Amino acid sequence: MEKLRATQPWFDHIMLMNERYTERGGNHFAAGITYFSVLSLIPLLMLVLAIAAMVLAGNEDLLGELVDTIRNAVTGELGDTLTDILNTAIDQRGSIFSVGLLLTLWTGLGWIGNLRLGISEMWEVPGQADNFIKGKFSDLLALIGLLFSLIVAFAVTAVGSGGFTWRIIEALNMDHITGIRYLVWGIALAIGVAANWVVMFWLLLFFPRTHVPRRAAAQGALIGAVAFEFVKQFATVFFSSTMSNPAGAAFGPIIGVMVLLYLVWRIALYCSAWIATSREALAEVIPDAPAPALIQIRRDAHPQARSENSVRRAGLVGAGAAVGVLIGGLVVKTGGARAARHRPTGQ
Repeated sequence: MEKLRATQPWFDHIMLMNERYTERGGNHFAAGITYFSVLSLIPLLMLVLAIAAMVLAGNEDLLGELVDTIRNAVTGELGDTLTDILNTAIDQRGSIFSVGLLLTLWTGLGWIGNLRLGISEMWEVPGQADNFIKGKFSDLLALIGLLFSLIVAFAVTAVGSGGFTWRIIEALNMDHITGIRYLVWGIALAIGVAANWVVMFWLLLFFPRTHVPRRAAAQGALIGAVAFEFVKQFATVFFSSTMSNPAGAAFGPIIGVMVLLYLVWRIALYCSAWIATSREALAEVIPDAPAPALIQIRRDAHPQARSENSVRRAGLVGAGAAVGVLIGGLVVKTGGARAARHRPTGQ
């Protein structure tokens, strides 16, 4: 493995990306961002419902067509319930709009804040803004831009994958051309990837709270755009098959939305880790300053100190020898005196 990393730079880059994603808790951040994304959907749907109610309140013909469509599509008590919900939404559109707007701002700013935190974590930089007011205003602009770009990206995929494009081809009398269906599908796929690239490039370039090299961001956004398109195509097939099944229609949409969002945020975090471990990004990293060196100088290591210590030790040895000689002399004298006192008289 190490030999392959040393000889193949692209493989080493992939391993660095995976190591950065794992070490910085990419899966945990993707799950947390998914939670806040789903939490933001409820007030966002309230806001969309209120806006639709305002439009329908000013257009009686459009409202009548919508009510007839609901009653024809859903018969019985369920159709009457949906019609009552629509009429209630129109009557209370002002309060629904106010509550939905406040909740959207509250949950949406939390969603964007956690998304910034996760993407910045891949760069090993703090995800919190230095100025609270400027940070929240920046998150508000990011929320509006992200919602708009995601709606456009999913709309392009839905139009290209649905029957709307084929109806346009039939209206233009081009349905008899051989291979026209695959050609249109390929064009729609390319447009979808281009829309995804714009979303990913903006997300990966401006969301991290640090400088991001544009060239590396463009390459990472292209990888993310292709992966994002695969996820959207899978989601289109999943939701179309789920909604046709009565059992899956109850729980399939919310589960599908959660899985879809989790995959999308994993792609975004992986791409952010890929950009953060690119050569351009690593070249801009300022290495941490080393810890201050602690130098201790031993006094006996100095030549003058060594000579002073030698003289001091020699003096101590000489003094010890002199004391020893003096004590020895005293012992001899004391011993001689004792011998003279104990010698017998007359000898």
